[in-house]
Amino acid sequence: MKKPKIGIVANIFIVEGGMLPGIYRSYVNNDYVESIEKAGGIPILLPVISDLDDVKEQMDGLDGVILSGGYDLDPTLYGEQPICGQGFTMNEVDLFYLAVIHCADELNIPVFGICKGIQALNVAYGGTLYQDLKRQLNDAGEHSQQAPRYAGFHQVEIKQGSFLESVLGKGEKVNSYHHQSIKDVAPGFSVTAKALDGVVEAIERNEGSFMMGVQWHPEMMTKFGHEKMTKLFEKFIHQCRK
Repeated sequence: MKKPKIGIVANIFIVEGGMLPGIYRSYVNNDYVESIEKAGGIPILLPVISDLDDVKEQMDGLDGVILSGGYDLDPTLYGEQPICGQGFTMNEVDLFYLAVIHCADELNIPVFGICKGIQALNVAYGGTLYQDLKRQLNDAGEHSQQAPRYAGFHQVEIKQGSFLESVLGKGEKVNSYHHQSIKDVAPGFSVTAKALDGVVEAIERNEGSFMMGVQWHPEMMTKFGHEKMTKLFEKFIHQCRK
C-alpha cells in the first residue's frame, strides 16, 4: 500500500549569532519527521512562502497536513492588540499557516494542529486566544513544564465520543509547552479535551474536512516511544489514507 505524504508546516528560525547572524532558516523539529515515519507516512517539509496564491499548488499531492508549533500568533489576526505578555510573532509565518489551513479545507486534506497549530486552526475560523495565560486566566495552572519533553506533566479530560477519545480514552497525562491557549472556540469546532484548570487542550471540527488540534506536543512523546501518542499519529495517518 502506498504511504500517504504528510506535509509539515515549517517555521522560520532567525539565527542570532555565529557566522551568519540574522539569516532566516526554514525548519521543523525532527520529532515531527520521526513521528510521521513511525506512523507509516512520508514527511514533506512545507517552507513558508511569500506568494500565498501558490500555496494550493505547493500542497499538490499531499494526503495530510501537520501544523507544527512555533512563535506566538499575531493577535491582530483575531482582532486584538498585543498585551503585556504577548510573545514574538512573525506575521508572514502566521498568514502562511492560515493559507495552508484554508487550502487543505478546499482540497479535503486532513489537518492535525499541534501547539501553535491548534491555535492557528481556531483563529482561521474566527476563534480567539488568550495572549498570556498567567495574565488573563487567574485560575490557570503551569503550562510550561520544567521536565523532559517526553514526560507527561498534567492531566487532560477527554470528551466522550470524540476522535481523541477513540485513541487516548477518557483522560491522559500530556506534556505542556505553551503560554497561550484558545479563548473563544471557532464556530464549527468543539472542545474535545481540557486540562483540569479548564484550559482548552484539544478541538475537533464538527463537519466538513477532518481537522483536529491538540495543545500539547505528542510528537515529542512519540519520539521516545509513548504508545498512545504513537497511536494518535497512526490514527491520523489512517485518516489521511481515506
